Amino acid sequence: MRELSLFTGAGGGLLGTHHLLGWETVGYVEIDDYCQRVIKQRIADGLLPEAPIFSDIRAFISEGYAASYTGMVDVVTGGFPCQPFSVAGKQAGENDPRNLWPQTIEAIRIVRPRYCFLENVPGLLVSGYFGTVLKDLHQARYDARWITLGADDVGAPHRRKRLWIMAESNMHGYSRPKR
Repeated sequence: MRELSLFTGAGGGLLGTHHLLGWETVGYVEIDDYCQRVIKQRIADGLLPEAPIFSDIRAFISEGYAASYTGMVDVVTGGFPCQPFSVAGKQAGENDPRNLWPQTIEAIRIVRPRYCFLENVPGLLVSGYFGTVLKDLHQARYDARWITLGADDVGAPHRRKRLWIMAESNMHGYSRPKR
């Protein structure tokens, strides 16, 4: 599967999708300079595939780079910023300038992958904004499922729960298998 990674961070999740699942990353979008340097080093070390690194999702969209990925990506992955929804923060939600969900769904609408695999904090579920996320995915013609899992669910001694959202396109001949 060809993967476009939004909000890549230092690429820890990509090490999993690349080495465990065999996915090929075709683009990285990460604004943090330090994280970009880590990604570059992981590429140089042969741990991640060579692909362009874009800095800001807003520029990625406005400068036409997102459009260049239309039709060539199977899955968009990303952990859009969680600070607006974290119970450890001010919980400003959609009014927080760090809320980049609107840019995330815009990139998804432009790129049109078959799948989206997204991650955030469980606080998104109770923030009052989760309905917006689901509505936006539905309007973009994606069927979504979600679950909250943490490190403790796989035997680790700490909790660190995360919300995982898997969305599948219901257009372009894609269809979910019947149960």
